[in-house]
Formats: sequence, structure tokens, C-alpha cells
Amino acid sequence: MPNDYITLKALTEELSDMLVGARINKIYMPEKDEVTFGIHADGENKTLVISASPQNPRIHFTSVKKENPAVAPSFSMYLRKHVSGGCITAVKMLNEDRIIAIEADVKNEMHDIEKITVVAEMMGRYSNIIIVDNNGKIGSALKQIPFDTATKRCIIPGMTYTAPPQSKLLPSEQDKIIEYLSDYGGGGLIKYIASGCAGYSTETAAQLLRNASLDDASESLNEQEVDVLMREMQKLLSARSEKTYSPCCAISDDAATDYYIYPYDNGKEYRLYPSLNGAIDDYTSAKDRIQRHAEHTSAINKRYRNFYAKTQKKLVNCREKLKECDSADYYKLCGDLILGNIYKIKRGDGYLTATDYTKDDCPIVKIDLDETLSPQQCANNYYKKYAKLKRTLTALTAQTEQLETLLQYLESIGASIRLCSDSAEIAEIESELEKVGAIRTRKNKINRKAKPSRPLSYSIGRFTLLIGKNNAQNDNLTFKIACGGDIWLHCKDIHGAHGILQCGKESPTEEELLAACEIVAYYSMPDAAEKISIDYTKKKYVKRHPSGQPGMTIYTDYKTITVYPRAHSDKLNQIAK
Repeated sequence: MPNDYITLKALTEELSDMLVGARINKIYMPEKDEVTFGIHADGENKTLVISASPQNPRIHFTSVKKENPAVAPSFSMYLRKHVSGGCITAVKMLNEDRIIAIEADVKNEMHDIEKITVVAEMMGRYSNIIIVDNNGKIGSALKQIPFDTATKRCIIPGMTYTAPPQSKLLPSEQDKIIEYLSDYGGGGLIKYIASGCAGYSTETAAQLLRNASLDDASESLNEQEVDVLMREMQKLLSARSEKTYSPCCAISDDAATDYYIYPYDNGKEYRLYPSLNGAIDDYTSAKDRIQRHAEHTSAINKRYRNFYAKTQKKLVNCREKLKECDSADYYKLCGDLILGNIYKIKRGDGYLTATDYTKDDCPIVKIDLDETLSPQQCANNYYKKYAKLKRTLTALTAQTEQLETLLQYLESIGASIRLCSDSAEIAEIESELEKVGAIRTRKNKINRKAKPSRPLSYSIGRFTLLIGKNNAQNDNLTFKIACGGDIWLHCKDIHGAHGILQCGKESPTEEELLAACEIVAYYSMPDAAEKISIDYTKKKYVKRHPSGQPGMTIYTDYKTITVYPRAHSDKLNQIAK
């Protein structure tokens, strides 16, 4: 992703056209390192997102709506007090670096107009969102740093804001860049430009060479080649005014993998967008969704994996002990043979040799005896071992069945963790893990009755398809929402989503049924490269599993279709009510 000065300069110019004169109406912090501004511009409401995520720093308009926390973070409250209601007057870059500043006129408590600047620094792990007042002092910052030895900066309220020092040649330092390029002596021109000239990612530097018809393996640059490079650099710096400007995303398997100011000549397939904001939103939203899911579920996923491994180990131990119980009959046989040959045994004998008449070939067996005990006592010891193993066998058989059922249930919870997308779904999964003992219930936990999460709703031809993404949703769909004639769908032999095709007494067409199966397959195994078998039957043939665990069922009278997983995003309506 060429998130460099060249790309951000074009983005800043685009944001300036869209934001100057707009009003900041609402401010939220859906993530700990992300702020969203509700902007009213040109008679419509838009959402501007500023993220200081180390893996995905960005600023752009977005169509993605996120759930806001129940309690607003302190930085969000500061923004609401000092920035909300402001009228944006300028959007510009600072220090010719990956820093975008949004200036706004805001009324203070005395109704005087003050200039407040929201500074978005998008520099990997050093990314930050800083609020600067009219005097250039830091009012607040998302990440407050007393002193950073790496950047030689202090970011705390009251300090004068200074941009991070730039070690590379700035785009405006034309004479120095010409001198720098003239000194090139081989070793890779792309790397040389990217490491010495500010604003060029490796990809952009490679495209610069293609535009200038120069080779990366060149050993030196003559005066004419330096001039050509400088002209092409100027074209990139003013990319938005060039005819070549055409915001796009590189596409692989219909998914955005990079965004660019225009299609680079790197052999990739591209999808064009009306604005750079749209391209960035398409690419970064998908990346952010994966990243945030990992962040939100990391703690609960760790507890789940530990408990699953612990349960699996218990099951292995139970099965090993069950194998030991196979010798119970041998101990009974030893007791019987001792009593049957007691007349041959004297106290002090170390073993008994006897014929085993219980087998067809009547083999001779050797039975160990305790020399300190009488024959009767030796027989009783063998009978005690036999009785103990029988009791153990009964207990372990029941325990093994319980552990096998629990593992199946845990596998369904694991599938739910992969699919969950909001706090309500995570809370439901947490509740399930508490019930099975994977998470210890907090003593001082406040029992608030949270709103239950809701399944997804799809329009499939004439019918509605509801998709449950966790056991609570699946249980509610199957046994509360669905009617007897509705079609129930589930991935064969795999824990995943339940689907309910609400068709009542009508029969779905082959195309409608196929689309429903593809969606259920997608929410069970989205990354599967091969076809997946989907079982479907009428809801009236679906019963609860004897274990009584939520989401677990048994079903009969079913048929099976094999399909490839497909999201069918165009058919997605909204969250079902």
C-alpha cells in the first residue's frame, strides 16, 4: 500500500474540497485508537474516520458503521467539548510528511471563536491524533508521551506541538534532490530514491522509474536522466491535476489488496473509483474488520483455546484409563483359578501354574501370588482389583461421553468466535464459556440485561434467509423464530451457522435453495477452496440435542447439496429484527 506523501497529498486535496466549510456535528470513538466525526457538508451527513492504529493508520470518509462503546473514552469527551460544532476552515499537510491537519473554528464557553487543529499523524506505530489550540499548544492527544527517545518529542497537554523530525530530503528541496540523484552510484535506484527522498514508498519509486523509462539496475544517472526524474516527480506531486489521476484499488479474487492514485504499471488488475476516499475505504475497511475482530476476540479466544486443550487432554486421559479397564476380566479369572486350585497352593508360593478352561485351547497360565498372604487372601486381592476396575469403567464411560459432548459444543463455540462481529455477540459467547467453566464468573460482576444479538437477514428470491452466527442466535432461530414448514440448513459434519429459509408452505426454487446453501457454507467455512456439503430439511424434523446445549441439534429426513461458499453481499438486507 503506497501510504506515502504522494498518495496522502492527493487525499488531502480531495478532503479539502469536501471538508472546507463543513460542520462537525458528532464525535465518537468506536475503537480505542480511532475517532469518527459526523460531518454535515453540502446538505448531507457523512462520516469521517481518523485511525491511529499501528497496522492501519488512515483518514477518509467511510460508509462503515461501527458500534460505539457504552461509556465514552476521556479523549472522546475532550473532543466533544472542544471540537464539536466546529466549522472546518482548512485541511492541509504538515512538514511535507504523513501528517494531515484539519483546522476548525469552534466557539468556546464564552462564545468566542477559537481555532482548533486536529492533527492526524499516520506513521505506523508512531501514529497519533493530537489536538492543538490556537496558540500551537497541545490540548490533548490520543497517545500522550512524556518523552520519546526515538522521535525526540514530548506529547503532553501544554507542550508546544512540533512535527516529527524528517531525516529524508523533503519534496520542496529540489536543489538538494537533484544533487542527491546526481550522486547515485548504483546498488538499486528504487531503494536509493525511497530511502533518501521523503514521500516515496518502494512501489511509488518503482512507478516513478517506469514513468521516466529508467532501469533500477542503472549504475549512475546523467544530467538528462536526472531532469527526466525531476519532471516525473513533479507530475506525481501534482497528481490530482494530471490527466492520469484515477483513484483505484488493486484487485485479487474480487477483493481490494492496495489503493493507488492511478493504476500503476505493475501487472495488477485494478478497480476504478470516483474518489480516492472511496478506494481507501474499500481497502482499509476490509483490513480493519479483520484486525479489529482479532483485537476484540483475543482475550476470549485465548480462554477458549486453553479450555479446549484442557478438555481434550482430559478426554485423552480418560480413554487411556479405559484401556486399562480391559484387564478387569483377567483379574477375575486369576481369582477364580486360585480358588479352583487352592488345594495345590501352599503359603509362601510365588506363583500358580493352572489350566485356563475358559478358552477353547485350554492354555497353561502363570499367576503371580503374594508369598506373605494365604491363597484365599491372594484370590480376594484379585477380586478387589476386578471390582475397582469395573467401577472405574462405569465412571469413565460416562465421563468420556460427557467430555466428547462438551468438545463438540466447544467446537461450535469456536465457530461462533470466528463469526462474531459486535459486543453483543461476544457477550453471548462469554456467557456460554462461563457456563461450561472456561471463564470464571467475576464475583462483583454487574448483571445488566444486555440486548440479545440478532441474526443476519438475506433476501433470497421470494423469501427471507436468516443466518445465526453463534449458538444463542442458532437456538433462537431454530426453536423460536422458525415455523415447521421453513427450510432449516446446516453444514454437514461441521460446526457453523444455522440457516432458516422462511418459506412456510411454499417450496423454494432450485436457484433460491442453492443461494441459501452457499450463504450458509460461507458462514461455516468462508475460506474453503472446495465444495462443502450442506444438509437441509424442514424445521419440523429438527430436534434439540439430548445434551441440551444451545445450538446443538439432531435432524432427520434431510437432503444434501454440495456448494462453494459465497457471501452474496448484494442480497444482505440488514440485521434481522
